[in-house]
Amino acid sequence: MKSSLPYVLISLLGGAIIPLQLAMVSSFRQSSNASQIQATFYLYLGGTIASLLLSFVLSGGVQPPNIKNAQWWQYLTGFLGSFYILFMFIAAPKIGSASTLLWVFLGQMLFATLLAHYGFLGLEVRKIEPIKLFGLALIAIGGGVLIWAEK
Repeated sequence: MKSSLPYVLISLLGGAIIPLQLAMVSSFRQSSNASQIQATFYLYLGGTIASLLLSFVLSGGVQPPNIKNAQWWQYLTGFLGSFYILFMFIAAPKIGSASTLLWVFLGQMLFATLLAHYGFLGLEVRKIEPIKLFGLALIAIGGGVLIWAEK
């Protein structure tokens, strides 16, 4: 566990950014009268600029990738990310940031479990075990409690 601790902490930091991002985008939408899709665009524009700057700081700049072996579907990640953000922006004002993030997390865990179970997209095969299903059920129960507590 000791060797994985830095990665756990980085993951927690990454997770902490998402509710901050939701709150900031909500504030942006209110002050600018932007639609959800416009807010998504500006979020990704900011992310593009940050990625460009970080690429110079961390790896000496943007290098053209060797794309000759890339599959067509590997280019869809940004497309999928736009929908991920858009769907969160739609849900958060209606069910709250905490509930939105919990259900997003459950969706991520369910689909990641299925992808790994079948080794989809080159992932290492990790079979679904009953204990994993129990953990997913606990997350769903937690989501139900959050929704119930809001009423």
